[in-house]
Amino acid sequence: MGIPGNWVTPVMSIGQIAEILTMFVLGTVLAKLGWKATMIVGVLGHAARFGVYAYFPQYPWLIIAIQVLHGICYAFFFATVYIFVDEYLPKDARSSAQGLFNFMILGVGAMLANAICPYLIQSVYKHDNVVDFHGLFLIPLGLAVGAAALLLLFFWPPKKESGPEALQT
Repeated sequence: MGIPGNWVTPVMSIGQIAEILTMFVLGTVLAKLGWKATMIVGVLGHAARFGVYAYFPQYPWLIIAIQVLHGICYAFFFATVYIFVDEYLPKDARSSAQGLFNFMILGVGAMLANAICPYLIQSVYKHDNVVDFHGLFLIPLGLAVGAAALLLLFFWPPKKESGPEALQT
């Protein structure tokens, strides 16, 4: 992607710094946008990153700039899911739900990616010893857009109660 090897760590650090900074505004964003919209923005952040990798790899400055979205992706989706689980699930189910989410994302998801990606890179997206990263990055781009659509269509978080009844819980 045109980024020298000795710049990879600093470029990746941009995403980590953005993650920390984004966590500072997450509460405000959740209050303004709500659960659903915040999660959708987080997932679409992934789509934007993969879109840049697929369509604009010739612009290293854009690859570097898009790392800022890592913070939005993490805070607005992953952290929001953790907070949502703590907010709405009964105490005795929270730990299990957090564990299941971690297992799906960091366990099964990572395992499938590590199993499928080498095959895709070596067998499907490699032509004349050159990897077609455009085609390869279209897969997670499509999956992220699909996930955002699923959230939009099927995720309906419960409404918070207001009034005297809410004060009793």
